[in-house]
Amino acid sequence: MSLYGQVNSSKTRKAGALPGSSKSRSNKGTPRCTFCAAVMTIEAALVLPLLACFFVSILFFFRVMQTQLELQKALDDTARQMAVYLAEEQDSGNAGLAMAKAVLWRELSDREEVKNCISGGKLGVSLLGSRITKDEVQLKAVCQIPLPVQLFWNWKLTLIQKAECRKWTGWNGEGTGGNGDVWVYVTETGQVYHTSNACTYLTLSIQSVDRATVGSLRNEAGGRYEACLLCGDAENAWDKVYITNQGNCYHGDLGCSGIKRTVYMVRLSEAGERGACSRCGAGLP
Repeated sequence: MSLYGQVNSSKTRKAGALPGSSKSRSNKGTPRCTFCAAVMTIEAALVLPLLACFFVSILFFFRVMQTQLELQKALDDTARQMAVYLAEEQDSGNAGLAMAKAVLWRELSDREEVKNCISGGKLGVSLLGSRITKDEVQLKAVCQIPLPVQLFWNWKLTLIQKAECRKWTGWNGEGTGGNGDVWVYVTETGQVYHTSNACTYLTLSIQSVDRATVGSLRNEAGGRYEACLLCGDAENAWDKVYITNQGNCYHGDLGCSGIKRTVYMVRLSEAGERGACSRCGAGLP
C-alpha cells in the first residue's frame, strides 16, 4: 500500500467512529428511567392519604364545635327547668338526677348534630358527676365522639360540658327585711321615694309633638306645659319637643334628667331625706 493510501485510511478512521465506541451506540437510543416514576408513585401513595386526613380533621373540628354548642344549650335549658321544678325540694337525691336526665334527653331529641355525632345519640350522654344541692343545680354531661379516621384503634374524643343554676327560690313578696325595713325605689335627682316600680312617676309615657303646637296641649290635670328650665330652649333638627301625660314641662332634649329615669331599689332606711310619693307612697312617712 502506498503512503498516500495509509494516510487516507487513518483519516477515515479518525473521522468515523471506532468499533465499540460510545458514538457508535448513540443511534440505538437510551432506555427510559423507570426509577423516577416508581418514586413519584410511592410519594403519591403516602401524601394523598395524609392530605385527605388533614382536611377531614379540619371538618371534624368544626363538627365537634357545633355538637358542643348544641349540647351546652340543651344542658343550660335543663338546668334552668330543674331549678324551677326542684325549688321546694331540699334534697332530691337520685330522683332529681333521673328527672334531669329525662329532661336532657327530651331537649336533645330534635338536635341532629347530637344524633349523628355522639356515640349512642342522646342515650350516649351521661350525667355522672352531677349534683343537686339545697340551693343549686349542678349538671355535668359526659359523652364520646368517635374520630372520623380509625387507623389501628377505635379512638374516641371525650366531651365534657357543665351547667350550674341556682334554684328558683323566688321572693316571698313581703318586701321587708328582717327588721321591717321595706324596699323602695328612688331616682338620682328625685326628691321622693316610691313603693312601686310601676308608679307613673317612674314609668313615663313620653310622646313627641311639634314645638308650635305644644302651647295648645294640656296634661291629665288640665295644666299647660311650660318650658323645662334645663332643656326647654334646646332645638333639634325636627323642631320637636317631648311631653308626658302627667308632667307640666316640655323638653327639647330626650336625654333630659326631667324625663329620663334611672331607678334604684334601696331600703327605706337608705332613702335619706326623701319623702313618700304622693301617688304610691300613701301610709308611709
